[in-house]
Amino acid sequence: MKALDGLFTLQSVLSLQGAAAASLLIPNVLGYLIGPAFQPYQKWAAFIVAMALALLVAGLAPEKKWTKWLVAVLNGFLIFASAAGLNQTAATLSAPARNQFFGAWF
Repeated sequence: MKALDGLFTLQSVLSLQGAAAASLLIPNVLGYLIGPAFQPYQKWAAFIVAMALALLVAGLAPEKKWTKWLVAVLNGFLIFASAAGLNQTAATLSAPARNQFFGAWF
């Protein structure tokens, strides 16, 4: 087994689960590092990551139809909704702490 098998790969990030995890982790890590000043932007950062990953997948697809871009936008919303749901669940389950990793986006 390779040492990197347990980490993210490009293919795993481009799956629904991987994209939702990236959309969950990136804003939470930035919020943890930057602090309360970043909190108003966390949900927008998650949305941008989700939409960027969905559009990247569409751009890599060999299809030439315009409908792939419509589906990519819908997938971006699905990725964001998954990340937001995971974050809100983790935030409500976390004990209140001054500098907690998961905080409510909404």
